[in-house]
Amino acid sequence: MTDLHDTSSIFARFPHPFITITTRPVLLTIHQHVNKAPFTILSPPHAGTSLGLPWWLHLISGIPRPSILDCGANAALAMEALYRGVDGVICREFHSVLPPAMRGRLFTIRPPETNYWQNKL
Repeated sequence: MTDLHDTSSIFARFPHPFITITTRPVLLTIHQHVNKAPFTILSPPHAGTSLGLPWWLHLISGIPRPSILDCGANAALAMEALYRGVDGVICREFHSVLPPAMRGRLFTIRPPETNYWQNKL
């Protein structure tokens, strides 16, 4: 059984660490510095609802890393993000049936974040 408080098992399909990214220049710099080291791009809390899906899709475009968009409590936005190809979403208030192809991609909590890269730039 999955422990809801053990985020390592919930987010097992995503490479660690999870790095919160707010701008494309920061993402490009991190992507260049870590080279082939695995990581997952994570949006700031509630960024999907405040900055929108087009912002996120532009931010991550062309970067071959998985990403997770935090949609706050907006289930419609979370579903749209999944349908538009975002690897994972966070939606704190999701009360619908998730299509089988999208299971393991919608979360109700955030993964543990890291800022280890800041010491390497």
